[in-house]
Amino acid sequence: RTFYTNTKSQRSFVTEADMLSWKFAGANEVFRGFFVGQWKFGGARGNFEPHEVNLTEAEQAAEAFTGAYGDHSAWGALRDGQDHGIVAGWEYDGRARAHAEHRKDTGVVRLDAQVMRLNHPLGPLDEFAVPAAFLGLFQGDWDEAGYRTQRFVEAVLAAPMPDPEIFPYVMFDTWGYGEAIHEDALRQAAERAAALGAEVFTVDLGWAVRIGDWYPDPEKFPSGLKAFSDYVHSLGMKFGLHFAPLEAMPDSAVLREHPDWEAYNPRRQTNYFGATPLCASHRPVREWIIAETLRIIREYGVDWLLQDGENMVKYCESTEHSHDPNDSVYSNAVDGLHEILRAVQEAEPGVVWENCEDGGGMQTFHMLQHYVTSIINDNADHLVTRQGVWGSTFPFPPRYTDRYMIVTPDNTYVTRSHMFGGPFILMQRITEWSWPMLEFMRREVEIYKSIRQLMRDGKVYHLTPPPDGTFNDAIQSYHESSDQSVIFLYREDLGPSLETVWPRGLRSDGFYRVSFQETGQSYTATGSGLMEQGIPVTFRQKGMAEIISIQPVVQ
Repeated sequence: RTFYTNTKSQRSFVTEADMLSWKFAGANEVFRGFFVGQWKFGGARGNFEPHEVNLTEAEQAAEAFTGAYGDHSAWGALRDGQDHGIVAGWEYDGRARAHAEHRKDTGVVRLDAQVMRLNHPLGPLDEFAVPAAFLGLFQGDWDEAGYRTQRFVEAVLAAPMPDPEIFPYVMFDTWGYGEAIHEDALRQAAERAAALGAEVFTVDLGWAVRIGDWYPDPEKFPSGLKAFSDYVHSLGMKFGLHFAPLEAMPDSAVLREHPDWEAYNPRRQTNYFGATPLCASHRPVREWIIAETLRIIREYGVDWLLQDGENMVKYCESTEHSHDPNDSVYSNAVDGLHEILRAVQEAEPGVVWENCEDGGGMQTFHMLQHYVTSIINDNADHLVTRQGVWGSTFPFPPRYTDRYMIVTPDNTYVTRSHMFGGPFILMQRITEWSWPMLEFMRREVEIYKSIRQLMRDGKVYHLTPPPDGTFNDAIQSYHESSDQSVIFLYREDLGPSLETVWPRGLRSDGFYRVSFQETGQSYTATGSGLMEQGIPVTFRQKGMAEIISIQPVVQ
C-alpha cells in the first residue's frame, strides 16, 4: 500500500493515485485477461457478464470501470500459456479505471487501477493513504483464479459472518407487497415465514413516514415498529430493516431544515424513488447519518440492516461543503460512506449489514469488509438471477451472491434458480400462498439448509457457459476438505430432456455416491468415471431443476 505525506509548509493536493501500480517482464509469452461486470441500471447495462481478452494480441489495454455505479467488479485475473496466473483486486468503493496491458514493444505486462476525479487536499505533514489492493498467484483456469481469490478474501478481508454454523440465512423480505404494508398483514407473513424455516424477517422500503424521515408510519404500524420487531423475535427470527441512509425526500424534515445538505450534481439523471441524495462527505451530514442510523438500530431492535440507495458514493460539486468540490468521489467513498460504516459498526458490532446499491452496483473488496453479504441482481427473474450468479462467483465468495426471489415459487426451476449461493431470500406475498405451495417451499428451504455450508465454502465450477435460456446450464460447488460436491442443473424450454453433466475436481481414484434430489435414485462410481463419462440426468418435464449430490464413499 502507498502513502503520501505533504512535506511542504503549505496546503497541497493529491490528484493521482494508482492502487495497482505493477508491471513485470513477459516477453515471448501470451497472456489472457479475465474480468466480470456488475449490476448496472437494473441489469440493462450490466449483469456480471464475463470479459475475456487476449492481452498479447489486443491493440490497446483492457479497461474496467469499477466502484459504485461503475460497469465492472473490482477484480481481474490474467494467465499465460502454461496457466500460471495472477489475480488482483482493489479495496475502494469509489470509481476507478483499471487497465491490463501486454506491451508489444517491450514485452512488459502492466497493471493499474487509478482513482478517478481525485483532488484531495493535504495540509502540512498530513498523510494520504492510497486505497489498498492485493495481488495473488494461481495455477489453472479462471475457476481456480476465482477460488484462490475467495479463499484469501474469507481469510483476510471479509466481514466475519454471523452464526457460521447456519449462515447464509434463509430470509423473508416484504418487498413483494411493495410499500402497501400494514403490521397486521406483516404479522401473518412473519408467522408463515417462521413456519417455513426463515431465520431473518426484513421489512423493506415503505415502513417509514417517508425516505429521510426514518420514523415508522403510524398508519402502517399503529403499535409501533419496536412492537413488530419484538413479535418477529418471539417467532425465533432476527429482525431486518431496509434503510437508505444517503437519500431523503425533498419534503423530509432533514432537507427542509438543511437544503444545502444535498449532494449537488447538475448532471444527475436518476434518483431513488424521487428522493434527493445526501452528501455523506459533508461533515454535518455524515454526523447526522451516523446518529440517525444508531437511533434506528437501538429504537427498533434491528439485527440486520438492509442498506439501499442509488449510488452509495455520491458525486457532489458543492463549494459550500466540507469536502473539496473536485474531490467528492474519493471523499464520499472514504470520508463519507466508510466513516459512516466504521462508526456505526464499532458502536453496534452485533448488527450485520447487507449491501444493496439498487442491486449489485458496488462490488468491491472494500464493500465486503463491512457487509456480510451483497445482492447481485435486484428483484430479477430466474434466468437473469442465474446469469448474475454465474459471473459474480468468480471474484466473490458465494455468500456475497444473495438474490431476491420475487417470482412465484411454483416449481423447482424457479426456486433453485435463486438457491445457489446465499442467503436464500424469499420476496413474495406469502400470505396469499396456497397450503401446497407453502409445503413445497418448506421442503425447498430444508434442501437449502442442508447444502448451504457446502456452497458457501466450496470451489465453484462453472460447468457450462453463462446461461442464456437456449441450453440446460449447470454449476457445481466442490468442498475440498470433505470431498463433497453439489451440482445444480437447470432444464430450459429449449434444452433436451436428457442431459449429461461432467463434474470437476473429484479425486480420480475416489469412490462416490451420486444422488438425485428429484428422482431419489443413486448409484456409485469412481471419480475418474464421473469426470470422464459424465452423469446422465433425465428431466421428467420442463420447469425443473435437479440437484445432484456427490458424496465420498469410504472403502
